[in-house]
Amino acid sequence: MPICVEKIDWLQQELRPHRQALMQHALYQNVAALADLRVFMEHHVFAVWDFMSLLKSLQRHLTCVDVPWTPHGHPANRRLINAIVLEEETDVDVNGEPISHFELYVRAMEECGADTVLIKEFIAGLQNGKAVYTMLEDLPVPGKVQDFVKHTFQTINSGQPHRIAAAFTFGREDVIPGMFRCLISDISQRYPGTLDTYQYYIERHIHLDEEVHSPLAMHMVSVLCGNDDQKWDECREEAIACYRQRLHLWDGILANLQHR
Repeated sequence: MPICVEKIDWLQQELRPHRQALMQHALYQNVAALADLRVFMEHHVFAVWDFMSLLKSLQRHLTCVDVPWTPHGHPANRRLINAIVLEEETDVDVNGEPISHFELYVRAMEECGADTVLIKEFIAGLQNGKAVYTMLEDLPVPGKVQDFVKHTFQTINSGQPHRIAAAFTFGREDVIPGMFRCLISDISQRYPGTLDTYQYYIERHIHLDEEVHSPLAMHMVSVLCGNDDQKWDECREEAIACYRQRLHLWDGILANLQHR
């Protein structure tokens, strides 16, 4: 099924002011030293984690993950989401060894001296069967981080694939490369050897999201919405909500940096 270019262009036009506000956020100018980046990563890692939950939710909706297998969903979307899962869940590190982007991010945190205790306790709780909301509230997860993750899971729990795809596509894949370009600037050059994994992570994301995943994800949204104007409007609403949550998260990290 061909992509609905006119609708995608309309949606991107609707989102432009929100995207611009995100790219001009004061946070980027305040991540100037290694200590600042550590604080950023300790908050942002939760967004890296919940992205994977968005991804796997889409895979669950758009493909068959049950046994016995039966054909499920549009074949084009099956191929699109499985291609993205392959590279997000099992990309390669700098040595060519398989690794998820989340695990790569945690490795980058360890390399630069960021604290990984909180995120590891969070993941351990989930692995032991505890609920996401329980772990968010039982651990000292910052309030705006909690808000961000809870919104992600509200979207996931909506059970509406087009909304989840909008959050994934316009709230993540389409905007992440620009955010990372704003963030990294020249900080890695000032700390040689300390941010090699982080620099690799960012370069992989910019390449994959911008050149591969974002076009695939937009095609996925187009297939899910088709000619249904209500679904396109709901995608717009969801994408704007994701931008606002990101700005809310950025405000929280900036306040933490300024308080320090």
